[in-house]
Formats: sequence, structure tokens, C-alpha cells
Amino acid sequence: MPTPTRDLTPRAVAAWRARSQRLWGEPLATPLDAFEHLGAVQSQEYQPSKLTPAMRAAADGDGLVHAGVGAVDAAIEEGLVVRTHVLRPTWHTVPAKDLRMMLTASADRIQQVAATQYRNVGLDAGELARGDEALAALTAGGRHVTREEAAEALAEAGIADPTGGRLIHLLFHAELESRICSGTPRDGKQTYANFDERVPAGAIGKDEAVRELAHRFFASRGPATVKDFTRWATLKVADAKAAVDELKLGGSGLRELRYDDRVFYYEGERPEPEDGGPVVDFVQGFDEMLCSYTDSKDLVLHHSVSRALFPDRPRFNSAILLDGQVIGNWKAAVKKDRVVIETWRVRGFTAAEIAALRRGADRLRAWYGSPEMEIGLDHA
Repeated sequence: MPTPTRDLTPRAVAAWRARSQRLWGEPLATPLDAFEHLGAVQSQEYQPSKLTPAMRAAADGDGLVHAGVGAVDAAIEEGLVVRTHVLRPTWHTVPAKDLRMMLTASADRIQQVAATQYRNVGLDAGELARGDEALAALTAGGRHVTREEAAEALAEAGIADPTGGRLIHLLFHAELESRICSGTPRDGKQTYANFDERVPAGAIGKDEAVRELAHRFFASRGPATVKDFTRWATLKVADAKAAVDELKLGGSGLRELRYDDRVFYYEGERPEPEDGGPVVDFVQGFDEMLCSYTDSKDLVLHHSVSRALFPDRPRFNSAILLDGQVIGNWKAAVKKDRVVIETWRVRGFTAAEIAALRRGADRLRAWYGSPEMEIGLDHA
């Protein structure tokens, strides 16, 4: 039984997570290193999602404080990372070399969860299997096809009405069955490529895959709970607990602590308390600082404000973090000579917090490649 950790606070947990995720501290060398550290980056909003690995990688251009979008694009275009459906049933960008492991760990469970969705759009097992074969054949030989081209091929294969939700679910099923994954974008459009031609070969057993996924999660996101992990990866609790137990016994470096009546797991050493003034980060709306902690979400929202004051639907999708916890939202509009950044916070800021907000906004300005910025300040 882990000993309760009485000196931890919500702010300290958030700061610890920011360092585990490499949002703070020594940056990783490249966005690819950031992808490999995090394992998976939630990416249903394609362009904004590139900010997640960039913020965790070293500056690679004049005026930048972290990596630019070009380095992220290069990893995508070279196929070093792929954008596909894995883990929770949404888009994620993952290192190509890790995709088989992640699908082995979670695909069967996701398919079980998705069975109702397939029935709701009228797809039976036979149609899904024919769709898988048609899409694998279409992408063979290095062809990277658009969604429209995939729909045409599915129709030619005898799949009725491969449009709308039916098309989305046919592509989704084929991704989870390791038949297709993302290809090189074409004219800004997502394409699909043959899985076996795009993803390095290498068999891995289910138990080993779950253990590796658990190691990756707690090393990059700790301290976090088992339920955080199971919901992040769509796993059965029993499978997740077994993986955690094996990691503890196997000398992996996985440690545990008790805080607020929950057991949290992590790897490495607890960081020293943060010195200096407040830190504000502008992150995309599905950054891993937000999406990794379903069970301990109470530690994601800023501790200085009652949860009841956070709106059910944020005014803007992207999030403002104050000392690692969500305090508000932002959006940006790029103009010819400046970027206009609108902000909304659930409470007013002190003078020091406003200064930190401006520093965070200036990092965002550099990311957008704009010489000037204009900030709108609003709060509840």
C-alpha cells in the first residue's frame, strides 16, 4: 500500500505532469522525439495538433522558442509518423514504428466498442470485411488515395452507398484491422496508404503490447491513475492492472504514490518545486495535458477556481494553461501583418499572470510566423 503523499498540491501535480510530458524543462531534440516520448498525440484537428509535439521540441528557426511547423510536417510527409484511428476511437498521430504495438494492445477492444456504431450505419461483418480487402488492394503498390478515391473503389467492390457515415466507418474499421493508415497529404487533404507498406514489420503479443503502452503512458504522463490509462487507451481495467503489476515487479522503474485517496503511478524522480513566477502556455484544444487524464480531470482544471465556474462548452476550443492547469481558452486569426489572439479566462489575472500570459502569447506569435500580435483580454 503506497504511503499518502501529504506535501503534494494540485499545482504541484500539474507542474510534475508538465515536466513528464516535456512541456516544461529541457526540450526534446525534434518533434519526432516528442511524438516518440508521448506515444500518441490526439489529432482530430489536424493543423492545431501539430503544436503539441512542436512545443516539446527544441527551437529550429530564427525567433522560435520551440520547433516550427515545418519540422512536424516533414515527419508526417516522410511517414515517420502516421495519423490514424487508434487508442480512443479518434484521430491520433503516432510514430510509425509504434503503431502495430498500439493496435495490438487496443484494436480488439475498440472494435467491440464500435460494433454498435457499425450497426447504426447499416454495416454488417461481411461488408466491413469486403471493405477492408478493397481498401488494402486499392492502396497496394505505394498508392496514397484520397477519401473520394476510396469511396469510388468501395462502390466498385459492391459496397452499397460508401458515403457519409458509412464511408467514415469503413475507413475506420480498415485502420483498426491494420489494412490502411495515413499516407502523404495531397493538396492539404488526408490520404490513405497501405498499412504493411507504411508501417515497419514486427510481431508483438497482446500482453507485451499492453505493458509497453503502460510504460509509455506513465513515463510521459505521470503521475496518473490506472483509470486514466485505461480510458486513454480503451483497455479493460483488468488488462491495465496486470500490465502495471508486471511493470512494478519487473524493475521497469514504475513507482506509485497515494494522493487525494487515489493511487498514482509515475517513472523517474519527482521534480523539485517550481521556482519563479507564473507560467502560461497556449496549447491546442486536444493537447495531451488535457486529454490524458479522464479519471483525474479534477487536477487538470485550475485549482483556484470552482469547477462549477468552468463552462460546459468553452468559448474557444484551444486552452490556456496557468501553471499547468486549464484557466481559459484562446483562438488566433492570422492577418497580413499580425496575429490576433483572443483570450477568455474563468477569472481575472494578477499583474504577474498577465505578464506571463503575454509571454505565452508571444511564443504563439512566433509559431504563426507573425511579426506582431494583438491580444484580446476577456474573463468571466
